[in-house]
Amino acid sequence: MIVLLLGGCAPTIDPGPSMLQRAALPASLVDSNPAVRADRKALPVNWWREFHDPDLDRLLDTALASNPGLLEAGARLQSAQATVMRIQSLTGLHVDSRLDIQRQELSKNGNHDIYNGKTATIANLDPLVVSYHLDFWHRDAEIIAASQSARQLAWAQYRQAALMLSSAVIKTYFALATARQFASADEKIVALAAEQSRLRNNAVQAGISPVTVGVIQNAELIDAQNALTAVQKHIAGLNFALLQLLGKEPADALVTNNAALPEPRSFKIPRRIGLDIVAQRPDIQAALWKIRRQSHLVQAARAAYYPNIDLFAIGGLNSIGLTKLLGPGSTTYAFGPALDLPIFESGALEGQFHENEADYDAAVHAYNRTLLAALSQIADALSDLQYTRNQLDDRKTTLLLRTRQAQIIESAFRTGVTGKLPYLNAEIGIYREKMLKLEENLNWLNSITDTATALGGGFERWPA
Repeated sequence: MIVLLLGGCAPTIDPGPSMLQRAALPASLVDSNPAVRADRKALPVNWWREFHDPDLDRLLDTALASNPGLLEAGARLQSAQATVMRIQSLTGLHVDSRLDIQRQELSKNGNHDIYNGKTATIANLDPLVVSYHLDFWHRDAEIIAASQSARQLAWAQYRQAALMLSSAVIKTYFALATARQFASADEKIVALAAEQSRLRNNAVQAGISPVTVGVIQNAELIDAQNALTAVQKHIAGLNFALLQLLGKEPADALVTNNAALPEPRSFKIPRRIGLDIVAQRPDIQAALWKIRRQSHLVQAARAAYYPNIDLFAIGGLNSIGLTKLLGPGSTTYAFGPALDLPIFESGALEGQFHENEADYDAAVHAYNRTLLAALSQIADALSDLQYTRNQLDDRKTTLLLRTRQAQIIESAFRTGVTGKLPYLNAEIGIYREKMLKLEENLNWLNSITDTATALGGGFERWPA
């Protein structure tokens, strides 16, 4: 009767908000995008190896093994795994042993016969204490399932941390390599500007050119030197940032071969990007596991309205006085059920139930928000991928035309048709155009990295 009454008091579970069941992207972002090759179902694990850059591969291996933030996420994952083990150990059959010895003043009105009113040593030795919890209402099973979902949530968060770390390392590495090439170009520009300054100053001293020409040229030389200094400072900052991502100190050496940046023509992505692809993102996986965890907690909170039933059995020795503890007549045992009725806890139980229901609703809304943000991020990345590819192609065309123009000017200088200053100006223009092309290539590589990150980066099956 009590069980039926308590069951009638248990609340019904509100179905809550609905989860988004579709993920739609314009097909034109893939089908008519010359920057992509749609020929696979998912990005491969360690997709960045398609750049064929051994330095980048080595740096990422180091970061994934040594970055403190990722190691912290790994420690949280281990903690979640230990929590599952601890909660699972609380259910089922428990066998213990205990020994209790105490010095006690016995009451004159007690039931100890000749020991009434005396101080005695009371000993209890129970080598066998057995208890078993009957999980009639599956509350323990729901709590265990919630802890397992929390472990999967921690695993998804760990993969998300690895994904964001890989993106940061790739972008920083490419930015550092670009800055170093910028510095090399700036050094040559400074040398050419110095030669220009020398020629113009000679012309001023010879009275061929006005003084203002030499002043302007000297200012241009100073600007070139300042640009080189700024790039060198930027290189130092990127170097320290990359060392931090690798889990190293600023004093550590960062060894790279300073190889030319890769210039892939396109990037392979899934042909059809739907919910099955988007749902592989670690952040989406984390949101889904959070929903599942909260669902189990709601079920556990509802089952808390029903009574808990435990079976126990104790077998051992009991005596007043240690000398008799192991003697005849000290044997004692007890067994029976224990019933815990939550009759006067309705306020606490109701509060816990509605709290878990609200947390479940919040988890569903968070999943919907994360999914919509993921779709927007993927669409933006694919659009930017096409734009940066076009910009790089245009810059390559411009560089080719500038190079042909510089070759004509150089030929005129070599044959004595023109002086050296136009040739030096053309050379400086070529280096600056190369720097612009390097910048566009960096944008292209960053767009590839952003697209891979938006698609989950191949970390959906990434091993721990």
